[in-house]
Amino acid sequence: MSASEAGSQCSRCCGDLITSVVMPQDDEHGRPIHLELCAACDADTPAAGALIRFFGAGGGHHAGRGQESARLLMEWTKEGVAAHGWSWQETPPGQQ
Repeated sequence: MSASEAGSQCSRCCGDLITSVVMPQDDEHGRPIHLELCAACDADTPAAGALIRFFGAGGGHHAGRGQESARLLMEWTKEGVAAHGWSWQETPPGQQ
């Protein structure tokens, strides 16, 4: 179920969310980091915009587009955590 089906609103514009996730790490103030995907707020950012276009074209309803979906979701996640000053690590610290 997408965030908009659940009735979630964007914290920035109060519009409908396409989806949202809570990262497993807190921000510098100890609050959970929430990544939100909103067509109104995120269409102009590279990774989020690509994911919005993917969902808009019905890509989320095609089993054959699973790899594309996974790649776009990962790029959106990387873009979102970078906005919080973080970078994505393929291997968790201490497990390298």
